[in-house]
Amino acid sequence: MPGADRERGQSTVEFVLLLPFLAAAFAALVEVALLAGDQVRLWHAAREAARVAVVDSDPIQAAVAAESSGLSPLELTIDPDVAHRIQGRPLTVQIRYEPPGHLPLLGLIVRSVDLNATATMRIEQP
Repeated sequence: MPGADRERGQSTVEFVLLLPFLAAAFAALVEVALLAGDQVRLWHAAREAARVAVVDSDPIQAAVAAESSGLSPLELTIDPDVAHRIQGRPLTVQIRYEPPGHLPLLGLIVRSVDLNATATMRIEQP
């Protein structure tokens, strides 16, 4: 077959041309998975901060509990403040986090994303 020799490396060339697109798609998938993991950790941090805030009026302790999730820096907001807490009423903790981006190039896109989490619990200590 005289024409078969000319097409001998065609599949290899097609694979090489497609490889950068496959690598970019895989990297995007990994970055999204890491971002989802950060969101889950942020929800956990909000719950931990709320648990501490309903029994301890010191906002620093709530911040320490939130940062034990491994995410840092976190912007923490506790409502109501210490002066307006009434036992049995709800207390809400809101956390905002800017993920750093884990992979080169795709990390620049992720930096424009802000992750937020909220947790509400009843105040146990006035």
